Amino acid sequence: MSDGTEPVLPDSGKALAASTGLGIMIAFMPLLAVVAVPALPVPVAYITSRHGFLSGFLVSMLAGAICMGLTVPLLGVYAGLLIFVVLVFAGIGGGFAIKSGMPQFRLFMLMVGIFFVTLFIWLGALLLVTGNDPVSAANAMFDTALEPSREIYQQIGLSEQDIDSNISDARDFASSLPYMAPSLVLLVSFLFSGVNLALARRSFERLHQPFPVDFLFRDFRVHWTFAYVFIFGLLCQLMVPYAPDTYSYALELTGANVYLVTSVLFFIQGLAVASFFLRAYKLTRGKRLAVYAGLFLLELALSLTMWMGLFDTWLDYRHRFGKNKMQGTQL
Repeated sequence: MSDGTEPVLPDSGKALAASTGLGIMIAFMPLLAVVAVPALPVPVAYITSRHGFLSGFLVSMLAGAICMGLTVPLLGVYAGLLIFVVLVFAGIGGGFAIKSGMPQFRLFMLMVGIFFVTLFIWLGALLLVTGNDPVSAANAMFDTALEPSREIYQQIGLSEQDIDSNISDARDFASSLPYMAPSLVLLVSFLFSGVNLALARRSFERLHQPFPVDFLFRDFRVHWTFAYVFIFGLLCQLMVPYAPDTYSYALELTGANVYLVTSVLFFIQGLAVASFFLRAYKLTRGKRLAVYAGLFLLELALSLTMWMGLFDTWLDYRHRFGKNKMQGTQL
């Protein structure tokens, strides 16, 4: 708790109001969830880091209970449960880590782990409440969107045969999603953690609350072992046609999960390499944005940004070509 000189109740009231507002936004404006979900733990993390565990715990419980009470009667348990688990686990966990002085990169990885576990707990609880297995839940979600999709296909002039073929392919994809859940949830956790830290850092600075600032994105580097994990994922996919039928599907899913996660990590490393050299050559903000846009387009077309990040594991572009250039650049 606070030492008595800090305004616990006003801070807690503001954090409670902010958390409740973000929770309502998640429930009733799902298009903003990609920002609202990672922002949701920030007020609780602030209270926890400034006033201690008990204050953060009480605020998270009150905000979670209010959001559950507002959302469950109208929307069911789906949104309310997500809000509650993110507030409790991510908010208190992140705040306690900041209070303990954890370095920023370790804090980022911790938040990835917290979001990953939290989302899996939420998905598991949701399946338990609804009584569905993962494949049935994915198919039910697909069936909900089936008729609107069929109408759109009809309006653009596709034949019934083509429509049925497209819907069949989409149904097969929906059935495979539960098996891709580990990699998909992990990638969402990376996204949420990055947004969460960016918002938390800005908020803590505005509120004059200490926040770790010892990590720069341009220094991001995936551990070298991930390069060989990536190669393993590729080999799994290449071996699928030659594997026995009993193991081919499991091999394909393993390779797909590993490839998806590692390719995104090396894509981020490719962006970090670009950030390093953009800083070294002191390009203007407009030019930097143009370069980043080009890197995203190259990734979508040919995955070149990801390959640049992968080969940086062995070539170390920043040390090999940019060391001298950065010596005169202020960090």
